[in-house]
Amino acid sequence: MTTNILQKALSAAEIAEILDGTLHGDPRREIDDVQTVERATERHLTFVGNQKNFSRLKNSQARVIIAPQNATAELREHPDTTFILVPEPETAFLSIVGILKPPRPRAAIGISDRAIVHESAKIGPNTNVHPLAVIGRDVVIGHSCEIHAGVVIGDGCLLGDNVVLHPTTVLYNDVRIGNHVIIHAGCVIGADGFGYRLVNGGHQRLPHYGTVVICDDVEIGACTTIDRAKIGETVIGTGTRIDNQVMIGHNCHIGRHNLLVSQVGFAGSVTTGDYVVCAGQVGVADHVHLGDGAVIGAKAGVHRDMPGGQTYLGAPAGPAAETTRQLMALRRLPEIRDTVRQLEKEIEKLHSRLAVHEQSGESTAA
Repeated sequence: MTTNILQKALSAAEIAEILDGTLHGDPRREIDDVQTVERATERHLTFVGNQKNFSRLKNSQARVIIAPQNATAELREHPDTTFILVPEPETAFLSIVGILKPPRPRAAIGISDRAIVHESAKIGPNTNVHPLAVIGRDVVIGHSCEIHAGVVIGDGCLLGDNVVLHPTTVLYNDVRIGNHVIIHAGCVIGADGFGYRLVNGGHQRLPHYGTVVICDDVEIGACTTIDRAKIGETVIGTGTRIDNQVMIGHNCHIGRHNLLVSQVGFAGSVTTGDYVVCAGQVGVADHVHLGDGAVIGAKAGVHRDMPGGQTYLGAPAGPAAETTRQLMALRRLPEIRDTVRQLEKEIEKLHSRLAVHEQSGESTAA
C-alpha cells in the first residue's frame, strides 16, 4: 500500500515500550526511518529474524535493531548497538513501520464522473469507482469497495464487501467475488480456458460456459490469470494467497488457505485440499489432486496425485527424501562412472590372469 512520508522520530525506549520488548543498550538512540540490515545507517531501524541472521550485522551501520528474545548471547558481540528483544521480530518491526509510515487516508471520491457505469449496476455505499473504470450491466458491488482506474468489470459480475480491484484488473462476465478480497494490478479473471479440439486439420475452440468463484479473504498477486470453467465453476477457496504471475486453468478447485508462489501453473481441473503450498514455478498437470497440507518444492513437475501432509520435489515430483537421494546419486555419477571403469579394468586383468593360470594348469596336466 502507498504510504505517506515519515511522521516522526522514535527513541529506542519508545519503541521498546510500544512493543513491550526488552531493551539492551542506549535507550536514547533515535531512528527516523527503516531499512534492511545491509543498507541501514545509524538513523534506521532494522531487524534480524533469528539467531542465524546475526552474521548479517557484521558490516551493518544500524544502531537500533529488533531481535528475537532468545538471542541474549549474541548481543555481547555488538556492544555499541541497542537491541529490542521481542518474540516475533519481523511482526514487531512492521508494526513500528506502520507508525512511522501510516497508510495514506482512503479517498472518498464515490463514483467518478469519468468512470463508465451501466445504469443497471448496483453499487454499495462507501464504494469508490475511480476514473476510467468500466462497469457493465447487472453488476452488483458491495459496500466499501475500491475499484481503481482502468478496471473492467464485465456484465453480471457480483462483488462482495471490502473488495479492492487494483488498476487494469479485468473481470470477464459473471465472475463472483466474495468479501475482503484483494486483486492486484493486471489480473485477468474469467477468460476462457485453453480448450481446443482438432477438426479437419485445424484447432477448433471449445466454448466455456462456466464461471470463476473467488471466496472470502483471498489475495491475488499482479498479472495472475484465472480461467473460467467449461461448465460449472473454477473456485479459489477462502483465505488462499496467490502470488504474482500465477496461471490457474479452467475448472480448477483450489482449497482453503493455499499458498501459490510466483509462476505456478495449474492445468485444467486441478484440485487441492486445504493449506497446500506450491513454491515458485511449480507445474501441475491436468486432473491432479494435491492433498491437505502438501508442500510442492520449487520447479517441481507434478504428473500424478500427491497425498497430503508430505513435501515433494523434482520433475517428475516425488517424496522429498527419495528425490533428494536420487539427486545426490546423480551428482556422484561422474565419480561412479570412473569407479566402474576402474573396476572393469581390474576385472579384465583378473580375466587375463585367470586365463593364464588355466593354460598353465592344462600344460602341467599334459
